[in-house]
Order: sequence, then C-alpha cells, then structure tokens
Amino acid sequence: MAGAAFSILTMMKDEGPRLLEWLAYHRLIGFDRVWVYSNNCRDGSDHMLDRLDAMGLCRHTRNDVPAGKKPQPHALTLGQKNDALLDTDWLIVMDADEFLHVHAGDGTVKALLAACPDGTEGVAVNWRMMGACGIEDWSEAPLLGQFTHGAPDGFRRGWGVKTLFRPFPDLKLGIHRPNVKGARRDPARRAALLQQRWVNGSGIPMPPGFMAEGWRGSAATTGYALAEIAHFAVQSAEAYLLRGDRGNVNLKPNKYDATYFAIFDRNELARPGLSDWVEPVAAQVADWLRDPDLAQHHAASVRWHRMRRDTLRQAPEWAAHMAALKKAASVPYEDLDTLLFPQPLTAAGKKMVTDMQAKGVPEAAIAKAVSQAVSKLEAVRDAREAAELRAMGITPPGDRTG
Repeated sequence: MAGAAFSILTMMKDEGPRLLEWLAYHRLIGFDRVWVYSNNCRDGSDHMLDRLDAMGLCRHTRNDVPAGKKPQPHALTLGQKNDALLDTDWLIVMDADEFLHVHAGDGTVKALLAACPDGTEGVAVNWRMMGACGIEDWSEAPLLGQFTHGAPDGFRRGWGVKTLFRPFPDLKLGIHRPNVKGARRDPARRAALLQQRWVNGSGIPMPPGFMAEGWRGSAATTGYALAEIAHFAVQSAEAYLLRGDRGNVNLKPNKYDATYFAIFDRNELARPGLSDWVEPVAAQVADWLRDPDLAQHHAASVRWHRMRRDTLRQAPEWAAHMAALKKAASVPYEDLDTLLFPQPLTAAGKKMVTDMQAKGVPEAAIAKAVSQAVSKLEAVRDAREAAELRAMGITPPGDRTG
C-alpha cells in the first residue's frame, strides 16, 4: 500500500446517520486516507464501514476492546502499531463530531499548510465549540447546515487542540497531540520534541511550554485565523441524550450531564462557514449511496437511531432530562463559572471538590472556589508561554495593539 499524503485516525461507535457527511467532508478538503477503529456498534455502522472499506473510501478495523480497557486508548495503541497508518506525510487524530474547518485559501488541508511558515511540522488547531442553536429534536439531517453558531474566541474551556502533524521517530499517538516516547525521562528525546516546528491555528509558532506537554491553548497560543476544529459536542438536545445513551470512549460515568450541556452549548458567535460545504458534501454522499449495499446499511442505521430515540422518549425520566437541558441552555455565558464542573479537573482538583462537598459547602461556593483556583493556574501558564514567545522574538497576542 502506497503512503498517503493526508490521513485521519478516528474512533467510532453508532455514528451511522452522519458518518457519510463527516467522511465526505474530510475527503473533499483533501484527506486521502481515513482509518476508522469502531467498537461495539449497535446501529450497524460497522457494516457501513466495512462497505466503505471495500469501496476504497476508508480503512476499517473493529476495535475489540479487552475487558477493563478503554476504547479510545486501545484504538490509539492499535493505530500506533499500524505501519501502514503511519506511512503518511501528515496525520491528525479526530473524533466523528469534529470537522477541520480551514479558513485559508480554498478551505482545503493543502491551503492550510501553504499558509503556514515554511518548515512547519505540526499545526495545533483549536476547538470551536458549536452549540445546539436551540434545536431540541433529533434528526438524521446533516450537521453542517443545522448548527451554525459557536463559542466566542475567548471561551477558554474550548481551547483544546487537535494536531495535524508529520509522523516522526519514536512517535506516541495521543487524542489531542502526538508525543515522543520516553521524552519525560530521556533528555535527548525531550530535546527532539522541543525542536519540532509547530504552529497554532493562526500560523504562529508554539512555545516550548506547549511543545513539552500542552494539549490546549493559552491566551498566548490560541489562534483561529487559518483553521479551527468545529466541535459539535452537543448537537440537538435529543442527540445529546442519545450520545449519553451510547456511552463514551473513555468510560467516564455520567459524562454527558446537564452541566456539560450548559457549558458547551455555545451559540454566541455565528460561524456559518461550513455551510458552504453542504451542497458538495450532499452530492458526494448521494453518489456514494448509489451503491446498493451501502445504501441498505445506511438506511438500517437511520432506522435504528429513530427507534432508539422513540424508545428513550417513552422512558419515565426522558421529560425530566429534556427539561434539565432546556434549563441548562438558558445559563448565560457570563454565568458559566457558577456551574460546578469537575470533569476536566486534575486528581488534586477533584479531591478538593470532594472534600468541600463532604464538609457541606454549597455547590455554588465550590464552583466559585474552583473557578478562582483554575484562573490562577491559567494566568501563570498564560504569562509563562507569553514570555517564551517573546524570547523567540514573537509578539504574543496580548502585547499587540491596533
């Protein structure tokens, strides 16, 4: 198998209704090889992926996860051992609810790289969290025309990255960015990592602090001028509850609760750019669906999701869940720090929350304490990475005027 120019590694479960939209879009913007590791599909999307593999449109592997293992890390391990997957000029690890939205040139991955400085070896592209746009009902309609608003640039919780990079020796794959095996204990390998030339989504070089261990932007390193990752993390209210019913790739209990929805259902900024791709994506999908086997599997997947939605609608707790999401969607952007959201905290942070809860501290007071503690840590990182950029001869965003 000849090497690819641009490759994606992704994990999927129960993605059938919108799988073709995601695949068509990324092939249209220039990815010529897509590796999919599926696990425990209930909706028949694994059969869709088998057919797409036979049609030469992706490479599909069933991720048979051993007991006690998590689907996502296990898939990354399998991918890392796949020499054919790594035989590519550029690689990015993405989820099926993430779309690489290129603003440069004609919107293709080639245009993104052409706009980056010569010698770029990695592009750390920030998320743009996309909201539900007030839509409650689930449908199989494509994402790109439905959900056209997202978070403002300053939404720090949405500054995570996905990294498009050139594979390198001693590579260790990660969901947000690659690393070098043994970099923490081997100075030479750490030096090799720090010497790589990565830029952010505006084409600005990344500082050593990020290169060493970062997976999300800071006030000094976040940028959207050339590209962003449109992250459709919530979609409609019903789609969000269906996602919770599916589970998650890291087996986190109760991950998709109302607080998560309140925080990531961001609609403050119009981001309609991906709508430009609706018609070409639809045409590509329609062409693929001329294949009778693929069409049959796709239709079966859509039916499964409709039936699952209808079944869940009959559950006694469904109305309460929907009401909770409606209430969550009404929380103003400026009040998000009043919500207690311990999921992304470190072990020490989660212990602080647990200790305060055990002492009977009100939830609002805990949320405020967490927000203050996180803000102090983030301010330190912002200042450190800004200083590193200055040392590199680069003016951080906060130093620029006009």
